[in-house]
Amino acid sequence: MNMPPPMSLALCASFDSVEAWRDAFVALAHEHAGGGRVELAFNPQTGSLENRWSSGEPSNGAVPILVLPLPADVGQFIAAISWASAYQSYQDAVHTTGEAWAASQHDAAEALLIDVRRAAVFEAAPTVLPGSVWRDPARVRHWASELPPARPVLVYCVYGHEVGRATALRLRSMGVNARFLSGGIDAWERAGLPTMPKGETP
Repeated sequence: MNMPPPMSLALCASFDSVEAWRDAFVALAHEHAGGGRVELAFNPQTGSLENRWSSGEPSNGAVPILVLPLPADVGQFIAAISWASAYQSYQDAVHTTGEAWAASQHDAAEALLIDVRRAAVFEAAPTVLPGSVWRDPARVRHWASELPPARPVLVYCVYGHEVGRATALRLRSMGVNARFLSGGIDAWERAGLPTMPKGETP
């Protein structure tokens, strides 16, 4: 399965694993085998992906990422998915929805800073923003409850694209006052703002 890593992350954040998403998608297709369509859709209210069956009615704001018309061979459909195209659709949906929650570099001073770069990217990175902590964006549902409810939270990824935006949206849907750092750590560094070696304390 040739899936871009950020697409895999999005599925893990929403379903806990790619395999769990696939099993749920297949089960839904079998349940409604007679007609309609099964979709993997982005829900802008929660910032998450969800599987849904549709009879063709309006989606209440959900953005279809994959669409399987029924009846069909669901196994064949999954094997033939162009994950590059699916990821582009997901990225476009997240960028459009998340833009309202962009924060500037000046907003970092009053916020709890959370590094949400993908695990592999974070492991390879030499620096972090001062005072930030890393949390796995693929497991946001598991650590969101640990955050202080009253304090503003600012998440950052590499460029402020879909990882940071989607994480902020998911946190907001769980009652956290979260935004994402526009431009990510890349823009922060290019602006000459301070970073610190990973593993050091400020």
